[in-house]
Amino acid sequence: MILTYATHKKWVFKDPGIKVIGLQSSIAYRDIIQGFQGKNKLLICSEDDYSPLDVSKTFDFIGDPMLSGDITKKYMPHIVSSYLKNLDEENRNKVIKSFYNLESTLQDSLLLEDLPLAINFDEDLKKLLKFTEIHLDKSMLLSPYGIIETVLKIHQTCNLKSVPVICNVAHYLEEQEWQELASLVTEMNLILVVIEFTTRENLAISKDIPFYYIDKDLIDWY
Repeated sequence: MILTYATHKKWVFKDPGIKVIGLQSSIAYRDIIQGFQGKNKLLICSEDDYSPLDVSKTFDFIGDPMLSGDITKKYMPHIVSSYLKNLDEENRNKVIKSFYNLESTLQDSLLLEDLPLAINFDEDLKKLLKFTEIHLDKSMLLSPYGIIETVLKIHQTCNLKSVPVICNVAHYLEEQEWQELASLVTEMNLILVVIEFTTRENLAISKDIPFYYIDKDLIDWY
């Protein structure tokens, strides 16, 4: 995959792993963030053979893991679909039977009311899961590393083809955690793009992690 920002040198994302884009220019930082959000046309993406790709579909912009709210909410439709797809017949029947038992109990209790009340039972498991308000355990989303790891697991489990893009990871991770995250991304056979507003000297990451840098004068250092 090839990604290009305006007139700058291209970024080639060929192998799995973390790809860090470091920026000291506020102009470049704004342009690239808005580019991943689909708010400008300054980012151009293509296959290795230069077949064009839609940036907004190719990348999954997440933002700051601690300041973007519950970033997992948007993944719930994918998670539910993946769960239902992989649910075996035995457990599917158990779930349906349990809901039938609930319906029967509710119907019996409604007969005791003076008003002619009734309920509608639907065997659509997607609707039933919505009724139970299925969600991710919030305790997993209390640490920046945990949030990033959860997003990566969602991409892997749900077989999402987009590339997650996260900002300001260096605000939260120590050098050892960077290395752990790099190993995790590689093991999952995924690509993770990290955008940092920083100087080259202040970013404490392993030398093994690809680092593309644009300085305050918009000069490329990669």
